[in-house]
Amino acid sequence: MINTKQKILVWIRRDLRLKDHTALYQASKDAANIKLVFVFDYHILDPLKQKSTEDHRLQFICESLAELQFRLAPYKSAVLIRYGDPKIEIPMVAQEQQVNAVYWNRDYSEYPRQRDAAVTNELMAAGIQVQTFQDHVMVEPDTLLNKEQKPYQVFTPYSNAWRQSIGIPTHKTLIANLEKCGDVGKQPSSTDELLKFCGFKKTESILKGGEKEGQKQLDIFRTYISNYDTARDYPYLNQTSYMSVYIRHGCISIRQLVALAQEQDSNGADVWLTELIWREFYQMIAYHYPHIRTGSFKPKYQRLEYPGSEEHLEAWKQGQTGFPIIDAAMRCLNQTGWMHNRLRMLTASFLCKLALVHWRRGERYFAWKLLDYEFASNNGGWQWASGTGCDAAPYFRIFNPETQSKTYDKEAKFIKQYCPELEHLSAKEIHNPLPHLRGHYPLPIIDYKRHRQLALELYRQVDQ
Repeated sequence: MINTKQKILVWIRRDLRLKDHTALYQASKDAANIKLVFVFDYHILDPLKQKSTEDHRLQFICESLAELQFRLAPYKSAVLIRYGDPKIEIPMVAQEQQVNAVYWNRDYSEYPRQRDAAVTNELMAAGIQVQTFQDHVMVEPDTLLNKEQKPYQVFTPYSNAWRQSIGIPTHKTLIANLEKCGDVGKQPSSTDELLKFCGFKKTESILKGGEKEGQKQLDIFRTYISNYDTARDYPYLNQTSYMSVYIRHGCISIRQLVALAQEQDSNGADVWLTELIWREFYQMIAYHYPHIRTGSFKPKYQRLEYPGSEEHLEAWKQGQTGFPIIDAAMRCLNQTGWMHNRLRMLTASFLCKLALVHWRRGERYFAWKLLDYEFASNNGGWQWASGTGCDAAPYFRIFNPETQSKTYDKEAKFIKQYCPELEHLSAKEIHNPLPHLRGHYPLPIIDYKRHRQLALELYRQVDQ
């Protein structure tokens, strides 16, 4: 039992908010004085810097932290900001601040679990208590098992068990007493100061970070959630929820999102709830089957050889494949850090099942570029598209870019936005482009029919 006269340090990680924050709420109940800390982890950031000092995710995180600093300022408090190895920094801050306990919300990925175990050992050795809390998911990865008492590998039965497990919860927002947040001295507080502190430069992004921005986007989504089941498939409509990045960085709590989905009586809301369940399904898979970090979920597909070239990979990365819907999607990703979900499936299918480049190459590129990157969801999505994952699309399901383009961007609005060199063409000419109409736009890097057959033959060889 924590003595309420004691100090507690709350370690902020992928939960960049002050409202409905389990660890912060509990700390405000258990102690008279609270300190908050955030560590920019050099294990993650130093490799990113080697590629570029402009990063959409760092921009988003710094915007979110800047909002926390702004909201804590009236209490003469702030989040302590550190840069380094959390295994060193957290115990050091805990002792500097003379706290009796450190609280944080649990993370289930491999590296955070190893990091948190090491931090716990250091703190306990120093006589500092540790308490951790469920906050990032509705159902923790080790909770649901099938009838054989094994982890699920198929989504539908997992989804059914997940829904039964949580029922229809009454969501009561957790409000922490911020008056207990203590003075920690001057800290980097603006987005610019925070970016400079961790060695990055300002960039522009399609979505702004922070709890306030997340709430604003959620309120917008609330107005069209009932149409989500149909409208979400059309990139030019911008009617996805845009919540993935806010939940990835914890600007909005999962409890609030699930409550919204359950209070709406519509097909759209139910489909959106299913998407939230997919997120937890993939986190469960990553937790129980760590071999997916280095290879296919289905071992037989480890034998699959992809003959695609480096030139095809580069053309895909740069949005220069000669397939307008693919190129528009990739250019959107490169420019904004965002990609529409249908386009993620389409570009992934194109790379591994038509350009015949290993899905791991695409997975790594998305990991670098996506604003809402999360290992479990990204890996799950790529293994689904490539047919190598659990409950994945069958290997013979290969998206036809031309058909997808005609169906989901009929008037070529999205394509023209990101491929301005095609702006002078009609939608029909874009979907069925003739070489003499293309101008400076590249010719297709592959022949769809021939490469589809090649892919089917490659998969058949290992699917016996």
